[in-house]
Amino acid sequence: MKRKISVILSLLFLFILFWAQWNWKHLSSFPSIISSFYSKEYCSCYFVMQLSEDQCHDFARQWVPISEFKLDKDNMSVTVKGLGRTNTAKYLSKEYGCTLVTE
Repeated sequence: MKRKISVILSLLFLFILFWAQWNWKHLSSFPSIISSFYSKEYCSCYFVMQLSEDQCHDFARQWVPISEFKLDKDNMSVTVKGLGRTNTAKYLSKEYGCTLVTE
């Protein structure tokens, strides 16, 4: 019985390892999604819809927490760090809204 369980667990581990290698491109993109989504949604909420800071934090909040947040009202940009990745969204205009800045 113990051997059967260890074989099943080993096969499951190998399957997960194979699946992770097969989907590595998608898995490695995940950390950037958190900070880019939060920065762009907050930027759109604050500068385009002109809601309060608290409302925009609630609007952009996700299950995965962010570690740093910076709102630059002078440059009309929002910088967010989450899962080790930093992204910035900048307000363009009322018509075009916000866009992610590539550095």
